[in-house]
Amino acid sequence: MIYTEIRLRWFHPGFNIGLADLKSAWLLTGEPLQLIATVHRGSLVYRIPKTRRLVSYRQLKKGLVKTDRIIRQPIYLLPF
Repeated sequence: MIYTEIRLRWFHPGFNIGLADLKSAWLLTGEPLQLIATVHRGSLVYRIPKTRRLVSYRQLKKGLVKTDRIIRQPIYLLPF
């Protein structure tokens, strides 16, 4: 199996969310899950897939810790 590595530069221990950059946020509870970055009422928010819960960048920014974590995601190749 082939993996891709994603380097997380910031981490918020309260929300357990890691940021690679502003558009790439990952929820790190169990299997890493990429959050969807959208704009809600003029501010940047991250939405957990299949839920309505929003986490704003302002909330995350208050507790971010500089870190250097690497997560590995499998790449699924199609047979054709």
